[in-house]
Amino acid sequence: MRFIYIFLYSTTLISGLTVITSINAAEVLDPNKIVIEGDSLENKIDRKLKASGNALLKKGDKTIQADIIEYDQISDELYARGNIKLNANGSIITGTQMELSMDSNTGVIPNATFTTKLNNSSSSVFNNSIRGTASLLFIEGADKKKLENASITTCEADQDDWFINASEIEINERSKTVDATNATLEFKGVPVLFSPLVNFSFNDERKSGFLAPSIGTTSRSGFETSVPYYINLSPTSDATITPRYFSKRGLQIQGEYRYLDKNYSGISSAEILNSDEHASDTRRYLVKINHQHKLAKGLTGSARIEKVSDDNYFSDLESLISVTSQTSLPQELQLDYVNEDWNVNLITQKFQNLSTSSPYERLPSLSASYSKVKEGGLGLTQYETDLTLSITQFERNNDYIGTNNIEGTRFVAKPSITAPFERNYGYIIPKISMNLSSYDLDNSSVSSKKFAIPTMSLDSGVFIDREFKIGENNFTQTLEPRAFYTYTPYKDQSMLPMFDTGLLDLNQYSIFNENQFVGGDRVIDANQLTLAATTRFIDDTGTERLSGTLAQRFYISDRKVLNETQFANSVYRSDSTDLFMIAFARLNSSLTIDTELQYNPDEGSTNRATLSSNFSPEPGKLIDASYRLIRSPSGSINDLKQINIAGQWPIGKGYSTVGRYNYDIKKSGVVEALGGLSYDAGCWSSSILLHRLSLATTEKSNYTLFFQLELGGLGSLGTSKDSLADVLNRNVPGSYSSSDLPDKFRQDNFN
Repeated sequence: MRFIYIFLYSTTLISGLTVITSINAAEVLDPNKIVIEGDSLENKIDRKLKASGNALLKKGDKTIQADIIEYDQISDELYARGNIKLNANGSIITGTQMELSMDSNTGVIPNATFTTKLNNSSSSVFNNSIRGTASLLFIEGADKKKLENASITTCEADQDDWFINASEIEINERSKTVDATNATLEFKGVPVLFSPLVNFSFNDERKSGFLAPSIGTTSRSGFETSVPYYINLSPTSDATITPRYFSKRGLQIQGEYRYLDKNYSGISSAEILNSDEHASDTRRYLVKINHQHKLAKGLTGSARIEKVSDDNYFSDLESLISVTSQTSLPQELQLDYVNEDWNVNLITQKFQNLSTSSPYERLPSLSASYSKVKEGGLGLTQYETDLTLSITQFERNNDYIGTNNIEGTRFVAKPSITAPFERNYGYIIPKISMNLSSYDLDNSSVSSKKFAIPTMSLDSGVFIDREFKIGENNFTQTLEPRAFYTYTPYKDQSMLPMFDTGLLDLNQYSIFNENQFVGGDRVIDANQLTLAATTRFIDDTGTERLSGTLAQRFYISDRKVLNETQFANSVYRSDSTDLFMIAFARLNSSLTIDTELQYNPDEGSTNRATLSSNFSPEPGKLIDASYRLIRSPSGSINDLKQINIAGQWPIGKGYSTVGRYNYDIKKSGVVEALGGLSYDAGCWSSSILLHRLSLATTEKSNYTLFFQLELGGLGSLGTSKDSLADVLNRNVPGSYSSSDLPDKFRQDNFN
């Protein structure tokens, strides 16, 4: 026989006793009702109720089970002992006894074990709860718990791989934060880290405190470790201060300040290594300022300033090729104005040069562009007028040691008008433009010069398609021929400097340019016709299964302007360009093949080739292989021949491999290599990567060891997650870290 006691709070206390009823406590819907069940019920002096034997008390979504429950109806306090289990607000707490105030939801449970749902924004089944033990667990409201002599983890039950042990832990489920005092991280039973204060957050809210430390090693700087401290200054600004220690160099201090407002934003950072022990105790530093400011409607200003103490700063202290390959650091101020038709830019720009390269500085440069589309007549649907203007003062950097010291002011204007005839089956786009320029030069045999060079072009194309079937599959094949003609008369420009101008590399895109020079100092004479054709095979789902393009430019007359530059022996001197052949095939949903060839039919040689294939059947599985060939017109010694193999693949039991091998066949040397192994245990994951990078400043390569231990939901140790992601994304595009994989593929790899 089981008894159920139900009572309801109102202005007057009402109570009653019901025996052997079919009503279940879960079916009592009124959240103010309290239901007590037990094998036996005892009512003491009309205010206390005692349930013994499989006792249960329920109020709203709160359920308490115990061997014995005593409840005081007047004080609304509860005492329970024996096999305690409290289930409330996604938390389950067990213990030997409990005291609880039902009204204020405060109480204490000694020798407690608990599991608390995090209710974070992630939809993953991993790391969504915290569990642990405590000698004393204090309940301080519906969303807050304080633990003494506690251990917590996000691992599933019976997986005790890591714990945070602390003298005191506070869990705030409303703010989704955990604060721990005198905390020790224990991994596989071994203490690995101690901190007097630790704070973890399970949401995106910012909070001041220490971030996870970073650990790594490089062959040039030795063992390194950093401990960032994050400062939440305001809702719109923050700062990070990071001591970074190199075993071969000493202590470096890094600082970063970020701010974001309605009208301005920016990031400023600095790094100072006061005495580099590996470089004769030299003081080394890096300063970066990046600021954007909205001054008025359509008017914005910006500042970008970068400076380092010496030319070898990046190659000595950094590991990413995107950083170590920098040769010029900008120092510039800029104003931009944009409205419906105009785009105006004013910039003053200097450089700190880290190599023998010394580009001209713009002190200052004012440029503007205008574009307007208007309704047309005479069968034209519309026509477009464009105008670009610029006036620039070019000066040499103080570090320049060459003999070409020409400086001066250049004015360039290019008005144009385009009148397209477009239909769904094709198009004809005539265009007329004028290249106007004026120079005022110093240190030159010619002090001033003006030019007016017209250009006419005609672009045209046709769209043809047909439908056909292969077996049961429907396909559409397209044929897209294109013809592009350009004419520009010759003007002698040999007396002019080349401030910011170079010859564009010929490829399947630039072959349709009117001017093969980029920059404002040269306009190439052109009488040329470019022919191209593209065909595509598209299935009935809209997926492009196969495509191919052929393109070639034919020169009707010589390019005399080339004789006036260092490009006199360029491949542009021939009667036609190489034949460009591009092909793409999607063999299935996982495998693609890309081919780009630049073939010289006169010499029967391939001047450029890129062959690549990509196999990616699912997230976390990737194999990419490619071959690249570039023949240099200056001689075979400068040819480039490289193979690149990169990929990521799970090998089961939670393990996954990642790697890249970029080999220069011509130089018989490795350009860059990466190899790594990761392990995913669900509530934690670890990765170890070895990266080899050849440096332009020295023959000795730099080796970097990356290690990361990520504790599910509570941060990571070792290399920072952002740094590791940068290395992986650049070397193996499309790869995933274990914690970023969708649950299904993570679970499949556990098998």
